Amino acid sequence: MHNFLKIIITLVCLIGFSVQADEPVPQSLEELKTVIEKIRQDTKTPALGIALVNKDGPYWVAGLGETNIETHTRADENTLFRIGSVSKMFAALAVLKLQEEGKLNLNDKVCDLVPEIQFENPWEETHPIKVVHLLEHTTGWDDIHLAEYAYSAPDTMSTKEGLDYHPDSRKSRWIPGTRHAYCNAGAAVVAYMVEKITDKKYEDYIADTFFKPLDMPSTSYFQTDLYQQKGATLYTNNKAEKYWHIIHRAAGSINSSPKDMANFVQFLLARGTIQNHQLIPSAAMERMEVSATTLGSSAGLTAGYGLANYTSGYKDFHAVFHGHNGGVFGGLTELSYNNELETGYVFMINAGNWPAFDKISKTIRAYLLKNHKTNKPQPIALPEKFKTLSGYYAPINHRQHMTRFMNGIFGVMKFHTDEMHVYREPLLGGWEAPGVAYAINNDYLIEQWTGLPTIALVNDPIEGDTVQVGADIFKRVSGVRVFSLLGLYVSLGIISLLSLLAIVVWGSRRLVKKIPTDASVWIRIWPLLTSLVLVASIACLSLVGLFMQAAASVSILSITVYLLSIAYPLSALASAAMLIKYRNHTISKWLYWYALIYTGLHLLMAAHLTYYGIFALKLWA
Repeated sequence: MHNFLKIIITLVCLIGFSVQADEPVPQSLEELKTVIEKIRQDTKTPALGIALVNKDGPYWVAGLGETNIETHTRADENTLFRIGSVSKMFAALAVLKLQEEGKLNLNDKVCDLVPEIQFENPWEETHPIKVVHLLEHTTGWDDIHLAEYAYSAPDTMSTKEGLDYHPDSRKSRWIPGTRHAYCNAGAAVVAYMVEKITDKKYEDYIADTFFKPLDMPSTSYFQTDLYQQKGATLYTNNKAEKYWHIIHRAAGSINSSPKDMANFVQFLLARGTIQNHQLIPSAAMERMEVSATTLGSSAGLTAGYGLANYTSGYKDFHAVFHGHNGGVFGGLTELSYNNELETGYVFMINAGNWPAFDKISKTIRAYLLKNHKTNKPQPIALPEKFKTLSGYYAPINHRQHMTRFMNGIFGVMKFHTDEMHVYREPLLGGWEAPGVAYAINNDYLIEQWTGLPTIALVNDPIEGDTVQVGADIFKRVSGVRVFSLLGLYVSLGIISLLSLLAIVVWGSRRLVKKIPTDASVWIRIWPLLTSLVLVASIACLSLVGLFMQAAASVSILSITVYLLSIAYPLSALASAAMLIKYRNHTISKWLYWYALIYTGLHLLMAAHLTYYGIFALKLWA
């Protein structure tokens, strides 16, 4: 259950480290083992649990490194790791199992099944939220709020109590079944449905229906005695993390071992079969892997997010991987499988080390695909309607409402076309190469990365003409708007830095020469003070991830953030007031214009943030 809010607030840029072209791909299992262990050591990742599986069963299951860097306990195949959002796959399987038994249907209305669960959908009468929307994350709800992330839920807390704790996040921001936006609350609502239908505690139902038949005896949603003995200590920057008692356990609380997870991967490869028993129909397993409730689904898109199941690829192999990844504080997991190759893997690390995670993932995929022959369909000339895609696009399916102000820069994609292809890349870069897509018909584009139908032109009922790329929806934005906003951020940063350096020079000179304070001082000082307020705001927000419980309650930290979010626009207005007050005083013209531009930038930034609700910010609300 990766803490997206923490990442956005701290503005952490996660830079991917990939297997470089000049690095040889492991050609044997022994070579792969050596490379994986080297990555673990080079990236200072304490421990790694890994399992590689094919249709015949696991062929490498291991634990590498140390589960605790103080006690030097060695990891093995029975070491327990936290698998985070991979847990959601069991929620989807539970629904598919109950649907097979005739007790539930993906198209059932949520309000009919669990009317006691609070949520808000302005379009409920015409577009009700259905079970399938919960699993494909197309309810339109915000992801869970900080108050839910920060709450340390005891293992005795029921699913219903967790849902009742903070229902405010469950409000549809657009018509359900149109846009995907990852939301952890959906799995929890599904869990409660399962409890109500089966008259069993959700965790007990999953254990009886899946863990036991799949021979996963050490797997649990709780901090069990076994976890206390065999659990890997999680680390962030070499600092041990406390056990995170997640409020919505169905969304990300499972603890499991490489040995247990190997059996789960084999179950997925066997299309729902375990020991010659068809636990889940193969057709249901296929449905799990396909997105069906976004606007692009009707256009034939199959890439994206199915029933708690991602599709992804690797370079230009046209190889489709299904599965899920997950993260908790200090732990990352990836489970992935390829039906064509009849192989899959899972690995888990006990560190929030994204470069290590990314490199391990790409190394494994490169190894699995070393003998894969690309089967690329014959492209056709790019249809005219796709040739008009050139331009800038911003995402409109923001995961959290509060962070949507960043989409205007950090989420913008640049599209351009030629006679055969559509290319896309982030405005600010970060990809090794542009994404490349081509057409085989007039309906959609196939992405070279996965070989799946990935891009389609769609009509959003609220925003109009848009583009769906995988699970994301993009709306065209003008280049003037994009670069004006980028210019605002960059210009304000540069002028603030220069002003801070300048004050040391002219401030020292005025002190030494004992020059009296005059109008020129005030028109310089106020915009600089405004910058300091903004910097202080960012600094305080960067502490939220470290002190989540304090941020999510009325505390010194949350009150400071609240006051600073008010102080910034007020300080910008005070800067403007000083310019007006001293406009007729004898002041250097260049100095006045400098202060005017500086203040103007602050006013624009304050208006920008206030427009998106970053004013009087109550993190505890």
